[in-house]
Amino acid sequence: MGKRAIYSCITLQKELENTIKKIGFDGKVTYLNVALHSDPQKMHETLQRIIDENTEAEEIVICVSGCGKATCDLKATTCPIAVPRTMDCIDVLLTGSGIKRPDGAIFITKSWMNFMKNSTIDYAKLVQERGQAEAEIFLKQLYKGFTDFYIIDTGTYDLQEVEAYIMPLVKLLGGTLTRLPGPYKVLEKLVSGKYDDSVIAIPKGGTLSIHEFDGLRPCTIKK
Repeated sequence: MGKRAIYSCITLQKELENTIKKIGFDGKVTYLNVALHSDPQKMHETLQRIIDENTEAEEIVICVSGCGKATCDLKATTCPIAVPRTMDCIDVLLTGSGIKRPDGAIFITKSWMNFMKNSTIDYAKLVQERGQAEAEIFLKQLYKGFTDFYIIDTGTYDLQEVEAYIMPLVKLLGGTLTRLPGPYKVLEKLVSGKYDDSVIAIPKGGTLSIHEFDGLRPCTIKK
């Protein structure tokens, strides 16, 4: 296999690093700006620019999934591209577990915890800015319909640290917190180049159709 490059969502950094340590990868690895994670349009534009401006890689592996349709309609203008056939980064982490993604669920890892801490909906930050009562009213409305929380155990971080962070929100919502295994097997497929149906491989000159994600389940509110 020729020279390859990986561009990944920052929320998958620990798991991707662990995968590379396990099976090896001698190409370039770049983690995308965290701000792109919450802006699918900018993520799409950034990824397309990376592909268009590529002059070295013989294949570009994109560790960003169907999040907000960020990878839909990407054009493999300069080389083949490969993308996980998943709805979002949560599905990436659950690949290989055999677990059917629960409805009405909030998923968290250490990377997601760090993302939440730096966001405008961080519990402690909201209490400081608005006061306890107003912060709680806001969060109950924001998370209306969501009571089931899951920590995805990928074996790359301290679960207790994440548990301690999210429990105040879980208790506020009268929810439950459960641990799920996260083998993230699709990352092994992407890094090794040994693709199966869990990977969308687009040849040079092709376009990644939204229909590649047909049949996948988006996050839904539990009824």
